[in-house]
Amino acid sequence: MKTIYVVSVMLSLGTLICSGAPFSNEPGGRTQAIVVSTSDSLMKTVLENNRHLRVAWESYQVAVLEAGTGNTPPDPEVQLGYLYGNPSELGNRVDFSVTQQVDFPTAYIHKSRVRKIKTTQAELEYIVSRQEVLLQAKQLWIERVHFNQKEGLLKARLEQARKINDHYQIKMEVGEVGQLAFSQSNLQLTAIQGEYDQVLSDIVVNQLAILEIGGGDEVQIPDSSLPSPVGFIPDTLLKAYLSGPELQLYNSELELKEEAKSVTVSQNLPKLTAGYYSESVLDVKFKGFQVGVTVPLWENSNRIKQAKTEIIHAEANIDRFKYLQNKELLQKINQLKSLTKRTQLLEEALGAGNSMELLALALEGGEISLSEYFYASDFYFQNQQLLLRYRKDQLMLEADLLKVYL
Repeated sequence: MKTIYVVSVMLSLGTLICSGAPFSNEPGGRTQAIVVSTSDSLMKTVLENNRHLRVAWESYQVAVLEAGTGNTPPDPEVQLGYLYGNPSELGNRVDFSVTQQVDFPTAYIHKSRVRKIKTTQAELEYIVSRQEVLLQAKQLWIERVHFNQKEGLLKARLEQARKINDHYQIKMEVGEVGQLAFSQSNLQLTAIQGEYDQVLSDIVVNQLAILEIGGGDEVQIPDSSLPSPVGFIPDTLLKAYLSGPELQLYNSELELKEEAKSVTVSQNLPKLTAGYYSESVLDVKFKGFQVGVTVPLWENSNRIKQAKTEIIHAEANIDRFKYLQNKELLQKINQLKSLTKRTQLLEEALGAGNSMELLALALEGGEISLSEYFYASDFYFQNQQLLLRYRKDQLMLEADLLKVYL
């Protein structure tokens, strides 16, 4: 089946990435921090060590074994009877029989198909879990680089604010400016220091999240430069999601319900019993074979109706999921287009003429007042941070959209 082929390819790719020894995070392993420079490097580390993926992989193995159980005929039945004769002249009677009951043969064909579908579902569930974990790792990497950028921006801003504050403290001491000017300078320094402390706190939270998703291995991300968006063709992306693992899960559920209905129909057909039977009394022995057949009357009377209803329910679930998935994808694509446009406009607006160096020179030369400098520098600085956030949000949203390829 096409579904099984797609799943097998995706699972094989994931296994190749793990290469040999997935989840090799044992005590006494790495003692040095892992330095990653790309999101792919972090995702590789996560594939090897993530605890959630380890559990998901074991769950997949259990589900595969579970899918293979219950598909064989019941165990044969062996009976031995020893009857004492009364009066004793009649002798003792010995009965012996071996019987085996089987469903109608078509039931085992459909049960085999059910096993394959359940195995496919287990593979799909693992792939979905893997994609979610890898997306989280990729977004954590993007977030960390963004924090590194923000920390560098705030550090430069803080150094400049300290210089201005020190400069105005000296001017206040010699009587060139009043207390108000120094207080304004000091207030700005305090506000920037607070923002800088906050981004350091954000980095710690991000580092802890990366530590957890990496299975306990310490990972360092020194980068302060985000890559450019890779871009994609919306129609191609929408088609990729139509063959993605989440929709395939819903499709496989429908296939499972259809095969379950076929199994129910087959089980509603007569069951066959065959075996060997012998009876011995004194020197008289009887040996031979016995066959039997069940008469299907009421045991499965409503199960076929239930199976048909479950098929209709599975079809409705597929239709609902496809609609919601397509709606969500189109919304995210539109958000990304809007975000890309805003990013480009802000990049153009933040030209060299608005740089902090020019503002500082204008303040020193007396071209602008301290209040004007504070207003202009804060406005420029906030837009610099906004641009960094736009770029980060753009990559986070793009990563979310491209999750289907992970």
